[in-house]
Amino acid sequence: MAPATIPGRDGLATFCLHSLLREYGWLFFRRIGLRHPLRTARAMRAAGALDDSGAALDVPAPGPARPFGGPGALVGVGFCLKPLEPPCPSGRFNHDCAFLESLPRAAAAEIPAPCRACAIREFGLLALRAGAAFYVMTSAKDILLDVFAPAADAGVFRAGLFALCRYSFKPFAAGLLAGGVQARLWPFETGDCRDYPTWLRADRGDKPDRTEIAPPNRQTLRDALRDASQATPPARFQKRGHVLFPLP
Repeated sequence: MAPATIPGRDGLATFCLHSLLREYGWLFFRRIGLRHPLRTARAMRAAGALDDSGAALDVPAPGPARPFGGPGALVGVGFCLKPLEPPCPSGRFNHDCAFLESLPRAAAAEIPAPCRACAIREFGLLALRAGAAFYVMTSAKDILLDVFAPAADAGVFRAGLFALCRYSFKPFAAGLLAGGVQARLWPFETGDCRDYPTWLRADRGDKPDRTEIAPPNRQTLRDALRDASQATPPARFQKRGHVLFPLP
């Protein structure tokens, strides 16, 4: 399959110019740029220089490499991974996952048909075993308020593993870099947004296609989470705002 349209340095600048006319743009400027101006400027430059053409994109952070797992770790996946037929019991354009939010009872019951092959269920369970928080990503505004701002202001998140559209890699990396979050990003293989108009519609919840992660990338993400498994993993999540945090 041909690679998605990738915003390079000019592409990132164009994305930012488009976004400045919309709520996400001025909110990013107010919540991140004004509070952390030097860090944000460095983040934009660093994000623009990243090579996002590979199978995955590594987003560095100051200091030594951080092992993934435990407090400060976050796994984020797009809502567009949710099944369409049969449909997700939690609905689509939201941060909800009825299966993960009802653990451990759900794990002991029969898995609903829509959930059996769902990547969100699989990666949520693996995130829990790694002691990591889990986040079903929807709009850019919510990601800003739920991930980038808490990371930049209070260091809530320090390491992340994310699956999202390749088109969003550099803008997403800019938010992570401004928050000091070390991360690896995997792209969707099919059903992904490849230009700004399509991205904008999906950002508003208009996403008729289901995305898929390429099998090799899905296995690599699966392995990374398994490698981070805790000796005594948490049994359930607690939802705080839109993010599922593991209970000790």
